[in-house]
Amino acid sequence: MNQSAPHLPIRTPWALIAALYGAGLLAAGQFAKISLTLGPLALAYPGWPVAFAVSGVAVMGIIFGVMAGGLTASIGPRRAILAALGLSALAGGAQALLPPFPILMALRVVEGAGHLVLVVAIPTLMAGLAAPRARGLVMGLWATFFGVGFALAALVIGDQAPPVYAVHGALCALFGVLLWWMLPRAAVARRAPPQLSDHLVIYTNPRLFAPALGHGIYAFLFLAAVTYLPTALGALWLAPILPVVGIVGSLGAGVLARFIAPGALVACGFGLMALVFALGLVWPAGAAGLSVLAMLISGLVAGGSFAAVPWLNQTEDTRALANGALAQLGNIGTFAGTPVLAALGAGASLPLAIAVGVFGALVTAIAYRAAILVNVR
Repeated sequence: MNQSAPHLPIRTPWALIAALYGAGLLAAGQFAKISLTLGPLALAYPGWPVAFAVSGVAVMGIIFGVMAGGLTASIGPRRAILAALGLSALAGGAQALLPPFPILMALRVVEGAGHLVLVVAIPTLMAGLAAPRARGLVMGLWATFFGVGFALAALVIGDQAPPVYAVHGALCALFGVLLWWMLPRAAVARRAPPQLSDHLVIYTNPRLFAPALGHGIYAFLFLAAVTYLPTALGALWLAPILPVVGIVGSLGAGVLARFIAPGALVACGFGLMALVFALGLVWPAGAAGLSVLAMLISGLVAGGSFAAVPWLNQTEDTRALANGALAQLGNIGTFAGTPVLAALGAGASLPLAIAVGVFGALVTAIAYRAAILVNVR
């Protein structure tokens, strides 16, 4: 693995950063387009388990997240992004034809591979393009891609599945052409193709797995809390607000990362979040407002985790591996959090949030401390 210090950009190419972020919004749309058209899909495929068309992408992330990091490190982010957008365009366009359900699921698996490569390769490249002073802000911006993409999709998606899938596929093709023209054709330091041993490389090196650890714990709580807190607290007005304040917190993390080490931001964010949720448990009358504050703080964890990848890893290939782990543990957290809270019951929302915050603060503090010691050596 090449460990030489990279050339540091002096200026951040914001137009290219914006285009890459737009491609990230399309990656979020790969989840949103199915989630928001489940009704029409159920009518098109009566008797079939259409909900699996959503979770199939998450399963791909759980199984192949690290492999996507290895692939990006092997062929370089530019090639990985262009290939993933091409794959997504083809799969999305074919989905618009509403083929038989087994074929639709196969197309979702193909699209899941494209999604996975995008969410690994885009932040890897964005971190390399950003000037050092702007890197935390760029990573904080990237941390908002899923929430912003899902919110935008909810605003524009109609009630007919085929046009939604066709437009999404066309946008993937359009961004593929745009980024083919905009992305620099930098030389790629060759690395061995991805292999199962990459898991051992990553999960024995805290520089590579510490950001993913915090992100996975955050993802476990976030979707579950957004789903159940409004009901548990008898405040349904929280439903549209909690995701938005999480996005604001992630952007705030990008600014704070210029002054506070991302690892400290993550560990302290977990601790503060647990404290605020605990105040809500002992003061039920203020629980709803305190939950808004706690979810704002949780955004610091999300943004700090993404900012920690380039903070701990100075080369493009190590960042790709770290982002692969981040995708894998993030998908595990998203996949597991909601079912766990559903099994415990909505009334367990605040106690679970407190427990997750305390656990996250402890384990990420240990992991980032170990990562710093590895860097020192």
